[in-house]
This record gives sequence, structure tokens and C-alpha cells, in this order.
Amino acid sequence: MILAAALGLLLAASETVGWEAAAETQERAREEPTADGRARYSELGLRAQLGLSAQGPDGRAALTYAPSFLFSQAISGPAEPGTAARQSGRLMLETRLDPTTRLGWRTSAEWGLTDFSPLSGQLARPVVGQLPSQRFVRTLGIDTMLELTHAFSRRVQLAVAGGMERGGGLGHDAVAALPIQVGPKANASLVWAADRTDSITLLWSGSRARFSIDRTTLFSDLQAGWTHRASPQTVFDAAGGLVFVQSSATDSPSITGTYATGAAGVSWNLPVAPQRALRTSAHLRLLPGVDRFTALAIQTVRGEGTAELTEGRLRLGATASEARVISGVGEGADELRLEARSSWIAARGWSVESGLGAAWTNQAPFVGWQVQGYLGLRWAAQGLF
Repeated sequence: MILAAALGLLLAASETVGWEAAAETQERAREEPTADGRARYSELGLRAQLGLSAQGPDGRAALTYAPSFLFSQAISGPAEPGTAARQSGRLMLETRLDPTTRLGWRTSAEWGLTDFSPLSGQLARPVVGQLPSQRFVRTLGIDTMLELTHAFSRRVQLAVAGGMERGGGLGHDAVAALPIQVGPKANASLVWAADRTDSITLLWSGSRARFSIDRTTLFSDLQAGWTHRASPQTVFDAAGGLVFVQSSATDSPSITGTYATGAAGVSWNLPVAPQRALRTSAHLRLLPGVDRFTALAIQTVRGEGTAELTEGRLRLGATASEARVISGVGEGADELRLEARSSWIAARGWSVESGLGAAWTNQAPFVGWQVQGYLGLRWAAQGLF
């Protein structure tokens, strides 16, 4: 009630109130390994997004709701048909305290059946680890953060934030497959734009999570990063630091460790012709983290590359990534993903989407290759009241 009242007051006092809406449907053909052979599915995916935003002289607000549905039909093999629904919402409020200081509050929630298969696009998992024993798990995720940003000058900016996070399963069976984790978290960053081509960032993040398996973890990450614009088309970035992880339980001694973290990458933006552009990037990352099933430390190395060609109404893209656990629980876990996609703007607000994807992992229950192709239609619009 308090959130609704605050949003209502801000909307009433705003100079500009806007809306946005989007809907997408995809028909997919999917093949994946099972314990009894390969299963083939025909799947229909439906997604929508509704948003409301307000902009005033000293603040802004945005509210977004996004439901998704998946209807799966067995074609051949040991396939199990079913229906999965997932919903998410996000609220953002921001106010200007003075010309150089802003205070913002962001809250997001996701609930429903989450697809944990390596081919799923629902999860952004830079730290690859163990997988649950089933493809779909009912989950609930809540993330709320209060952030303060202050610009000391045009070149130096400080941001500090703190909040709470809840993740994991929802319900007895889901918690048995994916433990609950809940606790506070915080981060701080200091950005210095040394000149037009170089910027340096000092970043710290930390969290404390209590798991439903009677374990507690402390996580602290301190990094320094550098970004260099070598030319109008080429940008290099690099970062490095240390991560401290402590995992403890009531009936066993604490397990602590300090790990290196780092990243290096390059991106290119090449204007080939007036209506044609090629964007590419390549990154290599060393990512320590906490395994969501055991609450123990894990370290992943990940490489990824992307390419996107835009020519008029047509957009073509390709993505490749591989991640491997090099130390900690689940050592040796490997995941490879390949994707090619296309988008053609048929009319204003309408586009035809298609793609092919493949994923390989050595983690049960998805050991082997998964393959899928899809064809879909997307509509999007926005406006002002």
C-alpha cells in the first residue's frame, strides 16, 4: 500500500507520464538428452511486458510487469509435455537531492517455474556450477536495493548501495532441489574519467547469505578496472582483484578461501556503410562465486564472443560462450553455448525473429547436446499519456 501510494503521488506530480508494451510469441522445435534416450518437443513460448514511467523535474519512476508462458508438447522419445509460467516485476524510484546527488530505490521480483536447462535464456549465469535434478524448478527471487550516487566533478563519481536478496526454491519440493538463500548485500564504486580515452573504476561488493541447508556464506569482492578507447570504433577493458569467501555451518568448522578475479576484453563497432554496421566483442573472465546448491566456494573461467550485423531492417547476430569450473565444488563442470539469430522489421513496431541454438554440458541431467530452433513474431510500442 505504501509503495502504491508513493508511486501514485509521484505519477500525479510528474510532468511526463509514459507507457510501453511488448508481446512476443515463439514456436520452437527442441531436442535434448534424457536418461532413456533423446526427447523431442514442440514448444510455444509467449512473453509480454507492460511498463509505466514518470519523469519530473527532480525525480523519475518506472514500473514494469513481465509474464511468460511455455506450452510443451511431446513429439518423440521419452518426452514429458507440460506448461510452465513465470512472472517478474520491477519498481524503480529515483529523486535528485541536489544537482550532484541522487537517491534511488530499486525492487525486483521473479516467481514461477524457472527453466534451468543450459539452452534456456531465462538465466544469466556467469558462474557455471551444478544443475538441479530437473529442468523446471518453482523459484522465488526478490532483490531490493537503495542507492546513493554523488558526482564530485565531471570526472569523479561515487555510488554506494545496500539492500536484501532472496533466492532459491519456493515450496517443499522446490527447496529440496534448490535451497533458499537470503541475506543482505552491498556495493560501492568510484569511477574516475582520467581523460577522453581512459577511465578507472574501483569496485567493492559484499554479501551475507543464509542457506536453508543450514550454511551461511560471506562473500567480498574488491576489483580495480580500466577502460581504454583506442579509437572511435575500438574499446579495451580489463579488471582484476581478489575475492574472499567464507562458508560455515553449525556442526562443522568454517571453510575460508581467497581467490583471484579478473577480466579482459575488446569490442569493435565498425560502420561498414551508411545503413550497415558490424559490432563484435570478445571477453575472458575469471569468476569466483558461491555454489547455490552447497553454499561452498567455486571458481569459473569463462570465454565469450558476440557479433551483430545490422543492415537496414535486417539484423543478424551470433554468440558463442564456454564456461568451466576450475576449482571448488563441482570442479570440471563444463558448459558450451552457441546461438545464431536474425530479426527483420516487417512494419513499425513489428519484427519477425528466428534463431538456432545449441548447448553442451557434462552435468546431469542434461549430459550431452541440446538443440533448438525457433521462429517468432514480436510487437512493441510506446507513448505518452
